[in-house]
Amino acid sequence: MRNLRRAIWWQKQWGAFLSLAILWVFTACSPTKTTQWPLQSLDKIGGREVTVSGDPQVIATAGREGGLAFDGVEDGILVHGNPLAGAEEFTIEVVFKPADAWPANVEQRFFHLQEFPDGPRRILLELRLNNRRQWYADFFLRHENGSLVLIDSTKTHPVNEWATMTVVYQNQQLKGYVNGVLETEGEVTYLPIPATARVSLGTRMDQRSWFNGIIKSVRFSPKVENPAKKK
Repeated sequence: MRNLRRAIWWQKQWGAFLSLAILWVFTACSPTKTTQWPLQSLDKIGGREVTVSGDPQVIATAGREGGLAFDGVEDGILVHGNPLAGAEEFTIEVVFKPADAWPANVEQRFFHLQEFPDGPRRILLELRLNNRRQWYADFFLRHENGSLVLIDSTKTHPVNEWATMTVVYQNQQLKGYVNGVLETEGEVTYLPIPATARVSLGTRMDQRSWFNGIIKSVRFSPKVENPAKKK
């Protein structure tokens, strides 16, 4: 009987140890850090390999004017990697300055995260231009079970000025901000995008809907963070 009790006790201890080990592995494998991409090079971005299309230009002046300039015709950057791999909630922020490109570039998909090469899970940050030298934001999320578009054409902003677009997801709520102000939100279930995804900047991943302007930086966080004010 004593041996039986001892065996049961060791079984319980071993079970508790396995539970803690599984929890540790899960935590260690889950993304926890914020990733900042200052766009200051065409060689690597955030330490990741890139594929360059066209002739985007590095603007290396001091202060807010730095970044990568895209011509709205054929300039794009494909970054090999996904900083949000495995994340179940997220914050994505892009600091940029759109040019006055109406009517040549009315619809511009300047940030595109998607399973590579053609998986169903994706996130896009886009803008739309009007004929009054203004733009408004478009946030898009899609996966194999559904999609959501967040857009409000009445929330306009001037071209040729720096702005910050932020998209946040948590608890089935997708929210879109411009310059730290909530502009639109909706309900959707997010399915994590795997590590095989890539990030396209300056164009949609299939190279259309080109961006005309400057992108200064991109920030990724696997948690909800306060949207940044205008930079």
